Amino acid sequence: MILTGDPEIFTVVFASLRFSLCSTVLAAAIALPAGVALACSHLRCRRLIEDLLKTLLALPTVVVGLFVYTLVCSQGPLGPFHLLFTPGAIILGQTILIVPLIAALSCSAVSTVNPVVRETALTLGASGFRADLTVALEARSALLMACITAFGRVIGEVGISLLLGGNILGFTRTITTAIALQTSKGEFALGLALGIILLGVAFIVNLALRLLEGRNG
Repeated sequence: MILTGDPEIFTVVFASLRFSLCSTVLAAAIALPAGVALACSHLRCRRLIEDLLKTLLALPTVVVGLFVYTLVCSQGPLGPFHLLFTPGAIILGQTILIVPLIAALSCSAVSTVNPVVRETALTLGASGFRADLTVALEARSALLMACITAFGRVIGEVGISLLLGGNILGFTRTITTAIALQTSKGEFALGLALGIILLGVAFIVNLALRLLEGRNG
């Protein structure tokens, strides 16, 4: 089915990739600056914030899905936008899921940069923002690794996609929700094909992480 280019398979795969890429980009735009700022700050509650972010990493995807469901359902605050059972709802849920992950990993990455880098930038007349940016550039490979890790997290999630997307073929059906549907119907061939593709995506993500780790080493 994979080699013959089954249209249903590739419709589902492209939808999953599109949703995961969009949510990763949105989450990175929020979490990377937040993580860098947290690592460079001298807040008394910094450790508490870091512990909170690490705690959120263990949050099940179905819980995030339920939380976003209450926001986008017809009675929720975002109900007038009619996001439920649309790609927008899935992307919103996935973004919320990985914001803590990227923020925690980016904060950890920036914390390992030698403090002399920021101090030198400030001594040379750089503003606080510019100094933080300099530190972030020193940790750019690790920050990219954080984003790749987050992508790997959302490409394989099922709870958010199922609750918020409704598993609509050609619209909100993803690899994981399609596998769940097909196996429940006893159609294991399509489920296995999608599982193989998902494993391939996971392998590419892990390969990218290993290559980045090699560069950092």
